[in-house]
Amino acid sequence: MTTQQFLERIDARKTTSYGHYKVTIQYRGKKYTCISNDSLAYDRHLDEDSRGKLYTQKAALQTLWNECKRKNNLY
Repeated sequence: MTTQQFLERIDARKTTSYGHYKVTIQYRGKKYTCISNDSLAYDRHLDEDSRGKLYTQKAALQTLWNECKRKNNLY
């Protein structure tokens, strides 16, 4: 998937707990939710400028996508 497709299918938000993020993905027409602790991926997915950085926005979105699929047993 492209970065734009990931952005359309992933919604990540902070929760009330410190260091926890609620990630919702749209996979095959259904929405699935999980809680992530990956602050690096969360911060990078908000940052479109990846110049000079080793972790791109697309890689961060892919990480959140894979984590939520794994936690929902979608493999």
